[in-house]
Amino acid sequence: MTTGEIVAAVSAAVAALALVLGLLRDRRGEVMTSQAVRDKLDYISDTARDTREDVRALGRKLDDHAARITKIETRLEDHDRRIGRLEDQ
Repeated sequence: MTTGEIVAAVSAAVAALALVLGLLRDRRGEVMTSQAVRDKLDYISDTARDTREDVRALGRKLDDHAARITKIETRLEDHDRRIGRLEDQ
């Protein structure tokens, strides 16, 4: 083997090694990017779930308030009738 052939073989080996390392680095970058996207999606999913639970709780509170308001309106009408009767006497 001549010196030129040895240099060519070493150059080819270095180029192959650089190519493999570059591919590994690109893959690692893709994995990191993919993980970051998954983390953000998980955060959005958790936030959406929490928001849904809060909206349901507010809906229950509104229903409770509506029932209480109805009772109060009924009592007010009853008191208004009683006051009307007392004034008529």
